[in-house]
Amino acid sequence: MAVGSPYRRTVRQFLDGSYSEGGRWMYVTHPKYPQSPEHYIRAFLLLQQDLLRLFDFIEPDDANLGSYSFRTHELLLRSCVEVEANCKAILKENEYPKGGNWDMRDYRKVELSHRLSSYQVKIPIWHGQMSIRRPFQPWSLGGTLPWYTAYNDTSTIDTRPSRTPRSRPPSTRCPPS
Repeated sequence: MAVGSPYRRTVRQFLDGSYSEGGRWMYVTHPKYPQSPEHYIRAFLLLQQDLLRLFDFIEPDDANLGSYSFRTHELLLRSCVEVEANCKAILKENEYPKGGNWDMRDYRKVELSHRLSSYQVKIPIWHGQMSIRRPFQPWSLGGTLPWYTAYNDTSTIDTRPSRTPRSRPPSTRCPPS
């Protein structure tokens, strides 16, 4: 993405490890940075609440990685929709020139400015080896995101009730750290 700095919708820590070094954080209050951030934050907080609620029913443990329910399916769909919404907003607000419908090949360009592949997420209440996840790590190696591929593949899965077992959706696992 050939965009001059500052990148809109981008926040990084300063060298001292804070987000407020010497008042240089003030750029985030500029009217063009970003548009309607409260909607994206609210969506994230709802997803976070729903994940914690899911953990009331499925223990966050390596042993349960194969668990599947309509709630986990819903959480995957909503999470991917929010990733798409954020990537679209980043590209749009940074004047990405391509017209038409954007897809993951376009969203992947956000990696250049946001370095999502280097972020880790720790689930502190997780039991086992999978407590730290790097959901965008495959981008650093030129790969695709398995959980996003699973999201796209869900349109081919028959989710109607049936008396016979149906196939499960593809793996939605994030790479471990």
